[in-house]
Amino acid sequence: MRLPVSLLVANASWLSVLTDAPWTYVVLGASAIITEELAPIFGGIAVHEGELRLLPLLFGITLGGWIATAILYALGRLKWEAIRRRFPRTRATGTVALRVVRRNPLTASFLVRFAFGLRIVLPMACGAAQVPLLVYLPVSLVGSALWTAVFTAVGYAAGEAAVQAIGHLGQVGEVVGAVIVTVAILAFVRWQRRRRERKASRQAALRRQRTDGQEAAP
Repeated sequence: MRLPVSLLVANASWLSVLTDAPWTYVVLGASAIITEELAPIFGGIAVHEGELRLLPLLFGITLGGWIATAILYALGRLKWEAIRRRFPRTRATGTVALRVVRRNPLTASFLVRFAFGLRIVLPMACGAAQVPLLVYLPVSLVGSALWTAVFTAVGYAAGEAAVQAIGHLGQVGEVVGAVIVTVAILAFVRWQRRRRERKASRQAALRRQRTDGQEAAP
């Protein structure tokens, strides 16, 4: 889920209502599975602006994301086939995720928060593949902590870059600048990922053509 950039910019004063209270960190953590990178990124911006503290932010988002993936793991372990029947469009994605998990369950468990496009399916596939709880829970916790730290750092850096680029324009101006920098970073990452995917697809197509040509040759 992605929030429209225009909405974020128009309502950049959201930062002023953040308070260093437990409920703030709980909300950010609970929303991370839905808002994805936006929770730690904007948390990092808030830390840069002095509205939130770093350690409670890291703890809250790490724990919230980890609990969400643990719930998805349990759903996959108990209801994998029922979910595939109920949502037939997810069957192909689920099959790919299941193959990834069976190939390397340790890596798959670690990457459940990083897996673009598979953040719901991959933890469920870990459950369906019967990855042991003693493996999945600690490894996914480490992955969740690293994911939170990386994107919180992106948010903090975006806030700092905005201040250096546009000078001190007040809190709202700095947040708008941070949003622009963040969107640029995410757009570049997406472009790079899609370019690699297109390159891999072209290489796979060439390999298939060569294989078909060899089979057709007398």
